[in-house]
Amino acid sequence: MWLSVPLRSLWRSRRRTLLSVAVVTLGTAVSLVVLGFVQASRDQLKQTTVEEFGNLQIAAADLWNETTDGYEYLIPPEAVAAVDESLAAESAYVGRTLRLEFPGLLASGERTQVVRAVGIEPDNGVLDPPSIADGRRLESGDTASVLVGRSLAKRLSIDVGDPLIFTLTTAAGAYNATPLIVAGIYRFQSEDAELRTIFLPLRFGQLLLGTDGVDRIVVGLSDLALTDAARTRVQATLDRTGIALEVKTWYELSPIYQQLSAYFDLLFGFLSLAVTILVFFIILQVLTLSFLERTREIGTLRALGTTRGEVFRLFFVESAWLALLGALVGVAAGVLFSFAFNAVGIEWKPPGTVDPVTFTIVLAPMTVLPPFLVGLVATLISGLFPSIRTSRIRVVDALRVE
Repeated sequence: MWLSVPLRSLWRSRRRTLLSVAVVTLGTAVSLVVLGFVQASRDQLKQTTVEEFGNLQIAAADLWNETTDGYEYLIPPEAVAAVDESLAAESAYVGRTLRLEFPGLLASGERTQVVRAVGIEPDNGVLDPPSIADGRRLESGDTASVLVGRSLAKRLSIDVGDPLIFTLTTAAGAYNATPLIVAGIYRFQSEDAELRTIFLPLRFGQLLLGTDGVDRIVVGLSDLALTDAARTRVQATLDRTGIALEVKTWYELSPIYQQLSAYFDLLFGFLSLAVTILVFFIILQVLTLSFLERTREIGTLRALGTTRGEVFRLFFVESAWLALLGALVGVAAGVLFSFAFNAVGIEWKPPGTVDPVTFTIVLAPMTVLPPFLVGLVATLISGLFPSIRTSRIRVVDALRVE
C-alpha cells in the first residue's frame, strides 16, 4: 500500500509528473555527460603523464628540491647498482632505465633555442620513446644523433638529416660544443615539450657532460594502481640499506596533472551543486503545489484515522518514486547520448597541445553512479519539506478547503 498508493497519485497528475521527471532527467543526464568527459580527459592526461615520467623516479633529494650547486646530485654507477639490488625485491617491478638531463643551447644557422637535453637508453623496454613523426628512433649504436620535436623543428627550420650545434657547460664547469645530426622528429601532445626538449643517447650525453653518472632512475611497474604502494616499499628499502635517494611518483612529478585534476574535480563539483539547486527549487515548487491541491484529500485521510507519520510517509514515498524515475531515465538518456556522441568522433584541440584529440565520454560505474545520486538526492531533499508541511495540516483546516 505504501508503495502503490503514491504511484497512483503520480499517475493521476500525469502532466505534473512528466514535468518533474523531465527536470530530474535533464539534470542527471547533463551531470553524467560532463563527468564522463572529465573522466576521459583525466584518463588521457594520466596516460600521457605516465608515458613522460614513468611510474616512479629515483633521484637525489637535492635534485627534487632544486637546492644543489652544479651537478652534485648525479648518481654514480655504484649507487645505480645498489638501487638495482633494492628494486629486485619489489614484486611490482618490471624494469628500469636511466636518464640524464641537462640544459644547453641548440643552434641551426643563426636560429637558436634554449633546450633541455635528455639522455636516454634507446630500446630500454620501460619508458617508451616519443612517437616519431618523421625519420627514425634513436638506436643503441648512435652517438651524435638527436631527436627534436615538431615545434622546435618548425622554429629552427630543420628537417631529418640536418646538422645542428649544441652548446653546454660540462659537470666540471667547462664550455663544450658538439655537432649533432637530426635522426628523427618526434611528437608530443604538449607544444611546450616539443619546443624545449631534445633526446640524445645516454652514453653520448654523459660524454658531453663529462660524467659517468645519471640524474635519475626511471622505474616501470606492472600496474599503475600499484604505484603508491610500490613507492612506499621501495623508499623503505632504500632507507634501510642506507641509499640516500628519494622516490617520487608520476603524480608528484607533474604539477600540471595535479592542477588539471583539481580543476576537473572543481568543475564537476560546481556542476553538481548547480544541478542540485536547480532540481531542488523546481521540484520543491511542483510538489508544494501538488500537495496543496490535495489538502481536502489529506483532511479526509486524517479524519479516517490516518496519523501524521503515515501521511508524511505517503507523500515522501511519492517524492521518492519521482526521484527514482527521474534519475533512472536521466542515466538512460545520458548513456544513450554518450554512445551517440562517441560514435560521431568529434575532435577538439585542448589548450597547449599540438594535435587535436577525439572528444569522448567515458561510461563506467564511477561516471554513472554520482550523477544518479545527484538527481536522486536533490529530488528527495526537495520533497522533504512539502511532505512535512502537508502532514502537519490540522484536520479541521484541511476539511474547510474548497
